[in-house]
Amino acid sequence: MEFINSLLYATGLSGFFASRAFLPAFAAAFAMKYGHLVPWLGKIEFVQKMSDAPTWFTHPAVVWSLGALALAEMLAERSPEIRELLDEGLVYAKTGLSAATSYGLLSAADAEVVGDLVSQAGFWDSIPAAISGGLTFFLTMTRNGVVGILSEADEDDSLGMRKFISWCEEIWATFGVWVLLAIPAAVVLLNGVVFGVLYLIRKRHEGKMEAARIECPKCQTKIHCFATACLNCDTPNENPVALGCLGGMLEEKQSDPTAQKVRLIELKRSPKSGEKVKGRGADIVCKEDGVAIFGDKAVNEQYFKTVDARLPKVLIVSAALGLVPLLGLIAGVIYYRIQLVAPYRRYLPWSKGFVTKWLVRLLLLVLALLQLVPVAGAVAVPLMALINHWMYRGAFRSGLKKQALI
Repeated sequence: MEFINSLLYATGLSGFFASRAFLPAFAAAFAMKYGHLVPWLGKIEFVQKMSDAPTWFTHPAVVWSLGALALAEMLAERSPEIRELLDEGLVYAKTGLSAATSYGLLSAADAEVVGDLVSQAGFWDSIPAAISGGLTFFLTMTRNGVVGILSEADEDDSLGMRKFISWCEEIWATFGVWVLLAIPAAVVLLNGVVFGVLYLIRKRHEGKMEAARIECPKCQTKIHCFATACLNCDTPNENPVALGCLGGMLEEKQSDPTAQKVRLIELKRSPKSGEKVKGRGADIVCKEDGVAIFGDKAVNEQYFKTVDARLPKVLIVSAALGLVPLLGLIAGVIYYRIQLVAPYRRYLPWSKGFVTKWLVRLLLLVLALLQLVPVAGAVAVPLMALINHWMYRGAFRSGLKKQALI
């Protein structure tokens, strides 16, 4: 029975490490070392027996080092640029920390809870930790796949979905670990349901994108239905499928090849093959087809004209939304970010994007407060949109000028 509990703890931990590397480890170590001092935690039988258990995992230096790393990880999550690197670069770190935390948790339990069953089992006491590590790797890839879908649609998180999910993950990665210590079976079941749904979402999206590919009429290469040309033989796609502002495929076709290229660039896709591109700056190149994203000066100029043409409508909509206290402000900010800011911000280098972002935030703080005054919001929100557009457009255009791309 105790060995089954060990497997439940290890399996449950993998669900938390799929979203964060250091926070679940800190939550587990803190609960084992200091949980008896916290009213709710102190009532958990597992925690009561762990408070005096001698183990490397509960050494104060280990506990607070994990705490410092967890805090740094939470701060890093607030930056879209760093968050993107974390999602891709911490897969193996999460796997290792999950296995180490499971082993640390059970090594303390070995003497106080599990008794002779595990302590006499030799290498068998490493099985739960190995399961935790392996399962964490799989769940992390599943989670990253779904997060990647959100990033494709809204890379700069203009809708705030990634930020909301981030807060939820951090709360669950902290308190969920403590709930796991009290009722492991329930947490494992809940994690199974959540990650099962995420897995189905990921597979459905992958299947949908694959089913939407078409054959090049000349070389039969499978290409995106929204591509402007074949990535293999350069044969033009005469009737590419039009794309929405968040990347969704529409029912109609796009007859204007320049407009389609502008939309693909706006969605951070190659203007030729439609493949996703990574990186920032004016000189990025698609790895799949070798096309420079901003290699065509005529398309670059049309890019600015397309976004500029949205400004009058955005200002009118923002003024109307600004009349609604608070909720109107939130909706207005999301709207103008998607329409005016995202096309530029997603390409700005990290250093320039960081400076521009904080300059804009300082200028907009006063305007956001004005929105609370009746009627003033009708002026404040459009002004916020105008300032955002002007600053991000200027920063992006200067980058293209330095590369002689406009």
